[in-house]
Amino acid sequence: MAEQNENLKMSELIADIKKAGAAELVVEFEYPYVPGVFISLAHASKQMLRRLGDEAKEQFFNTRTRQPEERMNSEKFDKATSREIIKSWRGLTVAGLRKIIPGLTTNAAPNTEVPYDEELAFIIADNSMDFQIWVVNTSMSVENFAKVAEKKKEQYENLA
Repeated sequence: MAEQNENLKMSELIADIKKAGAAELVVEFEYPYVPGVFISLAHASKQMLRRLGDEAKEQFFNTRTRQPEERMNSEKFDKATSREIIKSWRGLTVAGLRKIIPGLTTNAAPNTEVPYDEELAFIIADNSMDFQIWVVNTSMSVENFAKVAEKKKEQYENLA
């Protein structure tokens, strides 16, 4: 009988782990290189990255082997990753953008707010190695998201 209860608990634990792995967790972080810029990032879970990798695969015909093959379209993967991980930002101005993209020239005033846009997020990440590395490292760090998950759990438990 005890073995049956243990199996039930194990199956519940497995279900809870799968549910947590599939859930989207979004946290706002201050971008360390431009104070006052806050970027909301989704946790880059293994499931998300696997799904994005599958979406970025494309078929091509290899003329050397005369066989259809599959390859990763890196630009497609980068666009999908930017779209799924960078959810929004606030506080980004043209002056801040110039710190992220050195050499940027634009006629806009330095204090002009730069609105969030999926395509713009990809372009910034694609043209700033520091920004892209920070986004990837921050979104993949379990520690950054574990504390938030615990706080959310406590909030939901306190509602009951």
